Amino acid sequence: MNKASRKATSLKEEGLASIAKLQNRYFCIGITGLSKSGKSTFITSLINQLMNHEKASLAGFSPVLSERLLGVKMHPLADADIPVFPYEKNYQSLTQAKWPASTTNISGCLLELRLSRAGRRLNPLKADQFSLFLEIRDYPGEWLLDLPLREMSFSRWSEQCQAQYQASPRRELIGDLFDELTQLDPLSVADETVLKSLNVKFVQFLHDCKYKHSSLSLIQPGRFLLPGTVENAELLNFVPLLGCQKYSDDMLNEAADNSYYKLCQRNYQGYVKQLVDPFYKNFFSRIDRQLVLVDVVNTLNAGPDYLDDMRQALTNITESFSYGRQNRLVQLFKPKIDKVIFAATKIDQVLSEDHDAVRQLLGVIVKQAYKSAQHEGVQPICEATAAVRSSREIEYQGDRGIAGCGENGEPIGYIHPTIPTRIPEGEQWQPFLDWQIPLLNPPQGLSYSNQDVLPHIRIDTILNELIGDKCL
Repeated sequence: MNKASRKATSLKEEGLASIAKLQNRYFCIGITGLSKSGKSTFITSLINQLMNHEKASLAGFSPVLSERLLGVKMHPLADADIPVFPYEKNYQSLTQAKWPASTTNISGCLLELRLSRAGRRLNPLKADQFSLFLEIRDYPGEWLLDLPLREMSFSRWSEQCQAQYQASPRRELIGDLFDELTQLDPLSVADETVLKSLNVKFVQFLHDCKYKHSSLSLIQPGRFLLPGTVENAELLNFVPLLGCQKYSDDMLNEAADNSYYKLCQRNYQGYVKQLVDPFYKNFFSRIDRQLVLVDVVNTLNAGPDYLDDMRQALTNITESFSYGRQNRLVQLFKPKIDKVIFAATKIDQVLSEDHDAVRQLLGVIVKQAYKSAQHEGVQPICEATAAVRSSREIEYQGDRGIAGCGENGEPIGYIHPTIPTRIPEGEQWQPFLDWQIPLLNPPQGLSYSNQDVLPHIRIDTILNELIGDKCL
């Protein structure tokens, strides 16, 4: 297909999408997640459940229970520049007992749900069937944390970094780089070699924040770890100048063009304008409903500093969205998020009797972000789920525990502390800090050739909360 034909097809699909959206039959789900929340696996499982709805365990999804879901097809997005979400590759990986690769760039898909109309007997003039279009886009979770930078100057960001890096665990992770960034005079003439060296060390520090020991959530700039497609590499060549607080805004603004401050400021502003702003416009300006995935169990295991960091990250994220209910015509041209679901992931790591405690704890963790959504008339929901159930419950010496397969396929099992419904305090943290959570691989025995359905926990409930009302 030539460029003109692709453009014509894209325009046709965009026009049909607009009509469907005006009829309340097309909407976009924003599936967002912080580091290691399992977003790619969740999207793969969600698609798998819908594509195989006839044999999937979806009793909590009303269109399946009432037998009104007739079929599901997957289409590429109308925007031909966005790669198709690698569903088949991810699904095949899971059937080989391997987790799919983490997201490194953007992708997306469009699901068409064919449904019979509810209540037609009360109105025989209605059509028997209709299509509901569900748009899903995937992107690196690291990019999500850059959204607050749109409203933050370079000097303000540097001051924020200065405060963050003084506190544990970042102070231990940053090491001598903290002193180097603090002692660098923002007004002095920039040495490109020195700046590049500092930038390399800074990227390594961000890498350590995500991968060393437990994972911190609030990592900025996110594209320093996963840049995606960046045509101008200079946009990634800046560091926070921790000495900015020694100078007034007027003094910083009057700095020479060849100073460290002006050079880093230009690259920072270019980063926001050319990378963060388009990402927000292209991926978030059209979102109708938002699902935020949170790895509560592993954050609890990491300790209070990591949990507080995640709470702040979640608050920053939700403040970047536009919430509210409005009529369909306004929603078509200036959409707002009318439903928010926070979902604790990987709950197969704990006993079923603790699943509700995980959900309750999530509610406490996201309380501030929750208030932001409530303020705009949207009532958020907290849920708990496992996109792919990788464990089974066992009895061991009179205690109940979790069993599964380790990284190399070896059988493993463990007993975990009782999950609290509130954030632990003081010595209450110790059992969770001592808890060694092994990595569970996907379950063995799933067949790709036979298109086996992925086992899950409560994806049907999340589906019903997300789109159940749109299926009527």
